[in-house]
Amino acid sequence: MMQTDVKSAAAAANATTTIFGSRARIKGVSISYSSSGTVVLNDGTGGTARLSFTAPAAAGSIYIAIPGEGILCEANISAVCSATTTAVVFYG
Repeated sequence: MMQTDVKSAAAAANATTTIFGSRARIKGVSISYSSSGTVVLNDGTGGTARLSFTAPAAAGSIYIAIPGEGILCEANISAVCSATTTAVVFYG
């Protein structure tokens, strides 16, 4: 059983944010949205999309738990949020 400390970092609306600058696993993500928009979590800035979420038209929030050991990002974890979405990414 792999045990790691879980940390979090916020991703701002209408921005690309480096959540963690090295190899790590995405453990979960909490997303808030005011209307339809997107959040994409990449392995590397501008790299391979590892998780993508498209919000519905109505405002709300969602928490996505990642099963098992999480989603591995080899380069870094990068979050791209549209103008109507923000995210808190949990990683370890």
